Amino acid sequence: MPSKMNPTLVLWGVRMGFMSYGWDAGVLGGVLQTPAFQSAMKIPDTTTTAMIVASFLLASWLGCCIAASPWSDRVGRRVWIMVGAAIQIVGTIIAACAYSTGQLIAGRVLIGVGNGLVVATGPVYVAETTGVVKQRGPLVGILMGFACTGTALAYWIDFGFTYTKGQVVWRLPVAMQIFWSLLTIGLIFPNADSPRWYLLRDREDEGLLVLRQIYDDNSIADKVAAEIQTELKQEVGETLMFFDFFIDRSETKAATRIRDGIVLVGVAYLMGINMIFYYMTTIFQVYIGLAPTTASVCSGAATTLLAIGAFVGSIFCEKGGRRKWLLWGSALQSVFMIAFVGLLAANTKATNSAAAAMLFGWILVFSPTWAPQPYIYISETMPLRHRHTGVGLAMSAQWLMAFLTVYAGPIGFEKVGWKIWVWFAVFNVIGFPYVYFFLRESRGRSLEHMNELYNEKLAVVSGSVSPSEREASVKGETVEDKI
Repeated sequence: MPSKMNPTLVLWGVRMGFMSYGWDAGVLGGVLQTPAFQSAMKIPDTTTTAMIVASFLLASWLGCCIAASPWSDRVGRRVWIMVGAAIQIVGTIIAACAYSTGQLIAGRVLIGVGNGLVVATGPVYVAETTGVVKQRGPLVGILMGFACTGTALAYWIDFGFTYTKGQVVWRLPVAMQIFWSLLTIGLIFPNADSPRWYLLRDREDEGLLVLRQIYDDNSIADKVAAEIQTELKQEVGETLMFFDFFIDRSETKAATRIRDGIVLVGVAYLMGINMIFYYMTTIFQVYIGLAPTTASVCSGAATTLLAIGAFVGSIFCEKGGRRKWLLWGSALQSVFMIAFVGLLAANTKATNSAAAAMLFGWILVFSPTWAPQPYIYISETMPLRHRHTGVGLAMSAQWLMAFLTVYAGPIGFEKVGWKIWVWFAVFNVIGFPYVYFFLRESRGRSLEHMNELYNEKLAVVSGSVSPSEREASVKGETVEDKI
């Protein structure tokens, strides 16, 4: 295993993994209605189309469950990311060559399993290799910005290929996902694993070696290693039991932290983002009634807006903290989504155009708030011994809720029409009280001091490293330089 650690390569490797995630999330949305795709898949009905799209999500849930399993931490963050990317390449080849719905679904399943491994492990790898506390949140949040960029890019590529003819209209955009997975493997491979993972596996020498490459000052690296060891000792013997997720009596509140992360991500993906992501062109064209070309342009513009907003919210997430971003997001999203539902219900040309504007407003708010902030929160607050389990389970909630909305959403729209959007409006409203009453502010704390947020008795006092000391001893650029 490599002993060199280059945090910049790690950042870009994980970012390319999230570009791949975004590409897969968006690439079919722009080609589902094309004659070439419809012909190759023999004009699938609504249920079959939903399964083609949603199979990726259910498989991503499986990949996250693998990453969350008790034995997965034996492998390490680095290896899981590369394995996930390799599985995605195999799945993409099968999907791009598909001439039946069964073959396409099989390819999408493999892509999803690989994607689940990448997105469940990537944020942890980035968080655990970021030396400056105030940069950790932005750098993790920016991952969602790259996912949104992948989706936007896929939609614009789809739009460009609508002017071509033949099966290349959809097969080449699908196949292009391989590029992002190859970049992920190439950038991650030369690096060592996370220093916290080495210390978790009792490989102190390797962990200390990596920390000394992250920090210029060896004394700071030694102190951080000591803090990590203290954190591990605090968590010794704390096992996760089912009833702990309801009444947690442990000192570090490990089950509570995992539960909060699972619910947070689950609520985020019941707000409607995946329904909008995956069926953007269909929503504009079929449900709102725009012309095909206009619908494609609106889809590209909306996904581009989502990407820009995710970057903005990530870069400035330290201003105000995680909770304020989420609270304001839930409040404003609720206004836009309720207005969207009401305008769809009226079902006139004028109200449908206004509904499209409300959808853009919702995306404008969601993109800097509920798109990146949950990723930041779960990567920070999970206990070290159960970090792979906590983040994996939280991400599995994302994919399970996404599957539910993407599979059931279009079927529900076909059965009950605009009323299906009431479902998403309800969860936009629920987000506010959940964040207000259950989540604690994690901004400004090092990962090793996160236990104190849940139990002040667990404070690390002796030899503690302040955030300013960490910042002074880390070589590298600012967040803006690293994007």
